Parts: sequence; structure tokens; C-alpha cells
Amino acid sequence: MATKPTRARKGSKRNTSATGTKKEGNIFKRIFITPIRETFSRDKIGFVIGAILLALALYTGIAIGSFFIHGGVDQSVVRDAPVSDILLGRAIVANACGIRGAVWAEWLMNGLFGFGSLFLLFYLFSLALKLMGVVKRVSIVRRLIFCGVMTFWTSLAAAFVYKLSGLEGFLRWGGMHGQEWTAFLERNIGMAGLIIVLLVMAVIIAVIVRSECMGFFRRLLGLSWVSVPKLPKREKKERNENAEAAAENDKEPAEEQFTGYLNNTEYEDEPAEETPNESADYLPPYEAEKPTEQSPAKGAELQVGPMTVELAKEEEKADDALLAGNRTDPRMDLASFKFPPVDLLTQYDLRQPPIDMNEIDENQKRIIATLDSFKIHVTPIKATVGPTVTLYEVAPDSGIKISRIRNLEDDIAMSLKAVGGIRIIAPMPGKGTIGIEVPNRKPQTVSMYSVLTSKKYQESDMELPVALGKTITNEVFIFDLCKMPHLLIAGATGQGKSVGLNAMITSLLYKKHPAELKFVLVDPKMLEFAVYETIERHYLAKLPDEDRAIVTDMTKVVPTLNSLCIEMDNRYRLLTDARVRNIKEYNDQIISGKLSPMQGHKFLPYIVLIVDEFADLIMTSGKEVERPITRIAQKARAAGIHMVIATQRPSTDIITGIIKANFPARIAFKVFSMIDSRTILDQPGANQLVGRGDMLFYQGKDIVRLQCAFLDTPECEAITHHIALQEGYTSAYELPEYIPEGDEGGPKTFNPQEKDPLFEEVARMVVNSQQGSTSNIQRKFNIGYNRAGRLMDQLEAAGIVSPQDGSKPRQVLIHDEMNLEHLFNTLR
Repeated sequence: MATKPTRARKGSKRNTSATGTKKEGNIFKRIFITPIRETFSRDKIGFVIGAILLALALYTGIAIGSFFIHGGVDQSVVRDAPVSDILLGRAIVANACGIRGAVWAEWLMNGLFGFGSLFLLFYLFSLALKLMGVVKRVSIVRRLIFCGVMTFWTSLAAAFVYKLSGLEGFLRWGGMHGQEWTAFLERNIGMAGLIIVLLVMAVIIAVIVRSECMGFFRRLLGLSWVSVPKLPKREKKERNENAEAAAENDKEPAEEQFTGYLNNTEYEDEPAEETPNESADYLPPYEAEKPTEQSPAKGAELQVGPMTVELAKEEEKADDALLAGNRTDPRMDLASFKFPPVDLLTQYDLRQPPIDMNEIDENQKRIIATLDSFKIHVTPIKATVGPTVTLYEVAPDSGIKISRIRNLEDDIAMSLKAVGGIRIIAPMPGKGTIGIEVPNRKPQTVSMYSVLTSKKYQESDMELPVALGKTITNEVFIFDLCKMPHLLIAGATGQGKSVGLNAMITSLLYKKHPAELKFVLVDPKMLEFAVYETIERHYLAKLPDEDRAIVTDMTKVVPTLNSLCIEMDNRYRLLTDARVRNIKEYNDQIISGKLSPMQGHKFLPYIVLIVDEFADLIMTSGKEVERPITRIAQKARAAGIHMVIATQRPSTDIITGIIKANFPARIAFKVFSMIDSRTILDQPGANQLVGRGDMLFYQGKDIVRLQCAFLDTPECEAITHHIALQEGYTSAYELPEYIPEGDEGGPKTFNPQEKDPLFEEVARMVVNSQQGSTSNIQRKFNIGYNRAGRLMDQLEAAGIVSPQDGSKPRQVLIHDEMNLEHLFNTLR
């Protein structure tokens, strides 16, 4: 009993201490915890976080909106500015949200998902408004899934459309994510597979978002939207009555109706009595039902009038159909041909070094300081940074002679420590400034990919668009070879001539169908054009019975050039017969059907002759080569034959006055003497180029400095491999056969075993017309030039026509068909 009170006291003591602790805890909770909970309730915390997210969303939206306006201006600063300048905010941009907003928008749009990033921004707004309690009925998880899927799909679709459009700008529509995924899918499942994936994803997203879309797609795939038009009840009733009447009379209704129409039309001007009242049966239903008080003659006039108009329209349609039936599409011979995709080309531009703004500022100061040391005061205008050189424009003070600045070229180059020297343009064409071109310390590589995917090339409507590279203002340079019409290229060894020729050929392969373009390639080096042998049946032309389409044997060069001259003359005969001025007008009439193949006409492809080393041809053949080249250069433009000639030895004995006179367009790569530059361009400048694709394009008076697009051998092999795998023609395009003078081998003898099946028919035509010419046979019988030439040789061997006497026409030795038949009996 004595222990219980003790326990009780102990227990009461513990309870007292616990109560004290609890009271102290309640005081702490009441003083500290409760005010904090009341201040930061769950609802308030959500509102605060939502407000922060809303501010971030607004900031991002403004940054992206400003990016669409000023992104092109800010991009170079964002990509090239040091990290310290970005962190400290020292970089100056035009974006409304400052340097961090510009970097943030650039990363979202170009680095991530492009236009798909807008769905992420939309989700950020939705989440902020949900946390702030502004909107209630929003499922954060569902909206996250929707925005995530739409971000992926939009990025992929935008990148696909951007690639097809061929546009070029500071914004990647699909961002880096869409670009990489599009390239990956296209490589694995092809263009068709990529389109199918995009369509299926769009259908799935639509069905998930709106379940009603399932019914729409079911109706669409079930073709329930295709409805057969129903006849009105009145018209259906009349058709049934006409069918019953025709069955009773045991006649064909269609034949009677047609006869009635013909009778009404034929006797339109006859008296009304001869036009029976049955014509009212053939009036349209809405006219037959109208009560009329007119006489039968008037009723016949009402019917005959529309019929006359209908017959006239039918005749016009028939004429149009006949003309449409004669239309020719040259691409239908290889209708399944697909141009090479640009993915076969390497994007060297992605690995370019950034522009060094310190180098530009330093060079500008040194130029001004050097000129000041010679008492020449100038005002800097601007600096244009190109792939290889930077153009500094300065304006001299009044009273300073331009020749003084031009004479200081070497002094300025020494102060700048320029590699390869500088080039002074004094004055700049169309400007009141002086240009000083200074080579960049880290030159950039211009990829063929960036040139061929440019909007300027993709939307070009030139006949033969040749894309060379980019100017010093980073603009894609394209010219039409048809307007040149020939091109002379010169430069020292290893300075980019072969790469330039490959760039020209590639730019034409990406634009012209095999039916529209043929190449004649002359390669004395035997190695430069070997990669194009695989596309012989698609794009190459050659002499008959030749094993190789690429001319590497120097003994075959002269026959090939003379064969092109024969082709040129044959084409001019066709142009003369068609009464057109050039090949474009002629081919347009062939395509439209105005010129028929039955008349000996045919579609004429453009022919581009490319000679890789002209000096070697002159050394081996001399005048024999220069003569046909001069002929082609002087008059082959209208016939669609164009030349590109390259040489590494631009001396006066190679590039003669006749050659220069017929090649107004010229390209000069780097040469090692001013004399060579004057030989090519008639002025210095090519000796001051940097090399490695740096060139000057000359046409008339203007000279444009370009950086040639780089195209490596694996890229050329990939392009030709893509073309070679497709269906081609049975052989290369055959040029006319050329027989040198004096190779006929004396009088020809007639061999009945080798007689052409058309021999007798051609002989009768020649005797009746008393005209013996190969072109006439070719045109009348719609055969090739080679076969027509063999027929002419057989006619000569048989004694029907005389041998060829220079440019004089052949004489027909037989004057009537009786003697001709007697000759046939003798030959048999």
C-alpha cells in the first residue's frame, strides 16, 4: 500500500513534466509553426509557384517572339560570344529579353524542337494557371502527355516540310531534334516510310484527343463519302417510259435519238413542215414540260440552236484532244527516275570555326594605321565577312588619289601579315568606297549541301543552273550555262579546278532529268571523270561503237569534236524546218505536240562538253582540236551544245585570241604570275587569291570573288551510285558517226548481203525527188543519222547518186523509175 502513492507521485511527476513539454511545444507551434502554415498554405505555395512559372512562361514567350524578329541578327552573337560575356551580360543583342533570352530562345528553337517547343511553352502556361487556380478542369498529366507527343510530332513534321521547301535561314523549323530524327528515319525507311509515320502519328493523336475522329476516319477509309448521284423522280420516270416505248417498237433508242439530232441539224434551214413535231421528244425535260404556244418550226429552232453550239464545242474538244494526243513528255522514257537526295552530301558547314570579331577589328585598325602612316586619311565603312576573305570598305578623304592607295597593296599586306596577299578594289563598282580583301586566318569550307539546299537553287528556273559556291557576302552564286554560253576555267595545279568541275556536274545532275541533259567528258588525265562511268546509260554521250563514254584516248578527241559539229548541223536543220530560233522553243513545240515525230522531229537534250585539260589537247592535236572547238563556240549556242574547258597552263599559246573571243565567261583560280592572270581575265587579281577553291568569276566587265563549294570523291561516288542503280537507257546517247576526209578508201562496191531493208524505198524517194542528201533521208524516214549515212553510201555504191564533192549536193544519176527498177533487177 505504501508503494502506490509513491508510484502515483512519480507518475504524476512524469505527467506534469510531459504536460509542461506539451505546453512548451504548443507554444512553439503556436508562435512559429502555425504562422508559417497560415502564411504558406498549400494553396498559397501553389499560387506562388504558379506565378513564378507564369513569369517564366511569359519571359520565354517574349524571348521566342523576339527571336522570330531578331534571331538572324542575334545568332552570330549568341553562337560566337564567349561564355563570360554571356554570363556577365556584356554581349549586345536585339532580343527584347537580353542576351539570356536570346540564348534561351536559340536553344529552344534551333537546339531542341523548333516549332514543337511552342507546345512546351503551352504546357508551361497551363501548369502555371492550374497551380494559380485560374483554371480548374485541366489534367496536368494528360496535358503533359499531349504536349509531349505534339512536341515530338511537330518537330518531326516541321523538319520534314523545311527540308522539302528548300528554305534557308537562321531558324530550323524542327530544331536539331527534328532534323536528326528526320535524317535517321529517311535513311532507314525512306521518304515514303517517313510520310507514313507522320500520317499515322497524326491519326493516332487525333483519335486520342477527340474520340469522334474515329468515326471520321472509319467513314473516310470505308469510302462512305463516295455517293452515287440519284436521278430526279421526273427524269427517272421519263427514262422508264422511253425504254418501254423503245421495247414495243423493237428499235434501238440511242440510234433513233442520234438520227433525230442529225436530221434537225442537217435541215435547220428547211421549212417547218419537213421538221416533224417529234423533235419535241428530244428537248431537255425542263423544256419539254413547259406549255408552249409556238409553232413546230420554232420548237425546232430552239433545239437546233443548242445543238449547233454543242457540235462546235465538240469539234473544239476533238481538236484539243488531237493536239493533246501528240504531246510528248521526254521524262516518260524514265518515268521512275528519282533525283539524288541531298543527304548524300556532307554538311561541312556544321563544323565551321566561329567568326573572330577581334581579328576583324584588329585588321581594320591596322589598315587605317598603315594608310595614316603614308598621310592617307580614310574613314572605315563596314567589314563583310566571307568564307575565305573579309572585305573592308573605306572611304578616302577628298583630294586623295586612288592610285596612291592601290600602290600600297604590298605595304598593307605586310602590316596585316596576310597569307597569300591582299586584293584592292579601287573603286568599288557602284559605290564611292575602296575595297580591301583580306584572307581570313581560319577560312571556312563551303559545302555543296548548303548550296544545293538553298532557296535560290531550289527555286531556280534556269535551263542549265550551275551552282559554284558562295560570294564574300555568303550568298549562293548560281549562273545559267545557256546564257554564258561557254566557260573557260584556268588555274594552277591543285587550286580547285577539278573540284569546281565536279560541282558544276553535280549541280546539273540535281536539276536535269537524263532525257534533258547529256555530257561529253574528255579526260586526258584518265582519272578525274572516272567516277561518272557508272551513269553512262543515263547522262553520257559517245561515238557509235565505242567501248567507253569518257574520252581518255587522245586519238578519239578530234572525231568526238567533229561529231559534235555534225550533231550541231543536224540540229540546225531541225530548227530551220520547225522555224524556231533556239532549242528551247523547239523542245517546247515537241512537248506541246505542234511538231510530230512522224515528220522526223524529236526531243533534243542539252549537250555539255567538258574538257579537263585543254593544254594537253593543244599539244597533241593542235589546230585539229582548235578548229572544231571554235566552230562549236561560235554557233552551237542555239543548238543546245555548250562547252566548259579547263586548263592549268593559261599561256597565250593555249588560250589564244580566238578562244578568248568565243569564251566571254571565265573562271580564274589561283595562278602564280600576273601575266597568267592577265591572260585569263585581262587584268591582275588571280595571282593574289588564297587558293583551295578561291576563285574569280569574270563575265564582261564585272568580276565576282567566290569560294568554290567543296565536293569530295565519296560524295560524287554516292551520287553516281544512286543514279546507276535506277533504270536507264539501253546505251549512252549516240553522237553522229564521223568519217575523216580521205578515209573512204576509194570507190564503194555494193554488197547485196548488207543491203538495208529501206534501200529500195529510199532509192525511189531519191529518184522521184531528184534530191540526194543524208538529212533528207533521215527526216523522211524518221531514222538516225548513222543509218541514213549508211543508206547514202549504199545508194552511192549502187550508182544511184554521185560521190560527195565537198559541200556541193550529190547528183542523182538515175532520172526515172523504169531505169531504177532495171537497176534493182541487176543488183538482185
